[in-house]
Amino acid sequence: MKVTAIILASGKGKRCGLPKAEMQIQGKSFLVHLQEILLEAGMADVFIAQYQDTSDMLSTLIRAVNELKKSQENSGYLVFPVDFPFVKPQTVVALMQEHRQNPNAVIRPIYKNKRGHPILIPACINLDNDDNQQGLKYIIRNSGLPLYDVPVEDDGILKNVNTREDLSLWMPKN
Repeated sequence: MKVTAIILASGKGKRCGLPKAEMQIQGKSFLVHLQEILLEAGMADVFIAQYQDTSDMLSTLIRAVNELKKSQENSGYLVFPVDFPFVKPQTVVALMQEHRQNPNAVIRPIYKNKRGHPILIPACINLDNDDNQQGLKYIIRNSGLPLYDVPVEDDGILKNVNTREDLSLWMPKN
């Protein structure tokens, strides 16, 4: 089973003043930081979806999946928005383990009864279905695919950095 991690990094970062992929955590860009998290979790195949001309996260994801389908076969895609830099490698490992057991299911992390990111979608999901302008969540809900929530001890799945204030709020204090 091959899973490719897709880091969604096309956002312009208007609220941050720079693209979120370029924001810094521990002296590294979010993009480099996420790549290190994925490497530590054992994810060898990482695709950076960084397009200037996509209008939203779903169109970025669709374009990335279509590019990947031209060159390789996957059982799934770990969809990892670049603005979730506090996710622990153990969470990625847990999602991958669940995917091995349920390769045709959507796998979502859950912390204290709240779902977060990244999620793992199976390759069989039809991303070209009409999303009624509601995004991936709508496509998943209407896909007919099983959904599995994986409990994790990782509040990083909920820490979406939209502003510089978010980053300073969630940075570990020494």
